Formats: sequence, structure tokens, C-alpha cells
Amino acid sequence: MSKNQKRWTKEEDRFLIQHYGAMTLQEMGKHLHRSKESVNKRLTRLNLRASDTALRKKWTLEQDAFLQENIDIMNNREMAHSLGRSPSSIATRIKVLGLTRKTAMRRWTLQEDEYLLRYYGVKPLSHISAKLQRSVQALESRLNRLEVYGAKAHVGHITACELAACLEVDVHTIYKWIHKENLPYKMIIAKTRTFMGIDIQSFWKWAEQNKSCLNFFKIPKNTLIPEPAWVNEQRKLDYVKRPKYEHKKWTAEEDARLWRMFYQEKRNQREIGQLLGRSRNSVQRRLERLRKKKLVS
Repeated sequence: MSKNQKRWTKEEDRFLIQHYGAMTLQEMGKHLHRSKESVNKRLTRLNLRASDTALRKKWTLEQDAFLQENIDIMNNREMAHSLGRSPSSIATRIKVLGLTRKTAMRRWTLQEDEYLLRYYGVKPLSHISAKLQRSVQALESRLNRLEVYGAKAHVGHITACELAACLEVDVHTIYKWIHKENLPYKMIIAKTRTFMGIDIQSFWKWAEQNKSCLNFFKIPKNTLIPEPAWVNEQRKLDYVKRPKYEHKKWTAEEDARLWRMFYQEKRNQREIGQLLGRSRNSVQRRLERLRKKKLVS
């Protein structure tokens, strides 16, 4: 052993014994801050290579059939991702089975990536598949490699529920803004479902023109990035001018008190609002929603 070579510790050896077969040499080396070659040599000295054959996962008939079906539409890395194996393992198995591709695998181009990222979540995968002449499986695999795990992650849109959570308001308030106050949105397609997508920058432009709809003091700082500079100034103004409980979410306890005060104690909506720290209109809207809920249940 050279003077500059770091000695292996008992803890490192135990880590190798515990994770050999579950992690690649490169992954173990990265965890231990050692090279792949160093890890390989240490495994040999620990006599772990003798059990190497037993550690290898046997190929099943279903996996072999998957290779035969997808060899012409997926590359080795994509098939490896689908089967939970390494690309080198896929290449070896292809040779063992004597499989050959009809045509060489077409590499993804920058233009294809840009098109995929631009329209994923906006158009169905089947449409993108036809346009790029690639299979849906290939598209999904490529999106994973590009670290795009959902339409919202790429297209910069959030759902009405997510926006409501960020602004700390009821989701029905967001729907009201969409249908009555013209909050911009578009329908986003994410595989098998659709949802209302709200672009963050478009939301801020709308909010600047509809400041009366929001209590900016209640919006946590930088909860919706990028946050325009004017928002913080408006936050300070609303701290002074807006009611303390404006746009605050209703709790189950408040709902129970509201129902009891209105129907049992026969209080009017203005009086209830004063007791709960709410406006008369807020009490009226909440009563309407509670009535609808009780009718449905």
C-alpha cells in the first residue's frame, strides 16, 4: 500500500458487505469517497466476488419478452430503466438472446427535446408521439432522463388547489377568481387527467390589476417565485388597511360555531361576523356552502 493511499476502515468494509449486490461499484465508491477501481479491489480482498453469481438477478421469461418487443423502439438505457437493470446488463442479455435491431437507434436531438418539453402537459403524449415518430414509452423514458416527472414541473403551472394553499385561501376563492374575475388559466393534460393550470407570472400580472381581491399581507414571502418587487410594498399597505381575518380559511370549529349561532341562537350574519372576526359577506358565503354540504351528505 502506498503512503498516500487511504486505509480501509471496518465501517467501510461493513458498508461494502451490506450493500454489495444492491448498489453498483460506482454508487458505493461515491458514498465512500473512493474510486470504482478501489472498491472493486476491496471486494476481491473481502472474498465477496465468490458469491457474485448468486447475487445476479436471473432473467425471467417476461423480461426476455420485453426485450424482444421493445428492442426496436427503446434504447438500452430506456429498457434498463423499465426493468430495473443496468444498461450493460441489457446489452449482454441482447447478445445472449441473439437479438438485433432492424435499424440503428435514433439519438434524441436538441430540437426533439425542445419540442417535447414545450408541449408536454399541453398536448397528449399520443400527439407528441406521432409528431416526433417515437413511441409513448420512449417519450416517458426521455422525460425521466430530462428529470421532468410531471407536466406541472416543466410547464410552470400550478393547480387551483396548490395556488390556494400558497395564498392561504379557500380553493373556491380561486375558482371564483377564474370564473368571475378572469384569472388566466389553461387546461393542462398530464397523461390520463386534466387540470386547470395557472401560470405564476400570469397570476402576478392579474394580481397587480386586481389588488382588491387579495390580502397580500397574508401571502408568505416568496411563496410564488418569481415574486415581483411591488408585492412587498403592497404587503406593507395591506398590513395596515386590510382586516386581520380577511381570506382566512374556515376551520371545522368555526363552521360548528357558525351553524349553531345562526340556526340555534338565531343571530344575524353581521353579528356572527363580528364575533368570528369575519365580514358579513364571508359569513353569508360560508353558510351557503355548509347548506350545500349538508344537502349532499
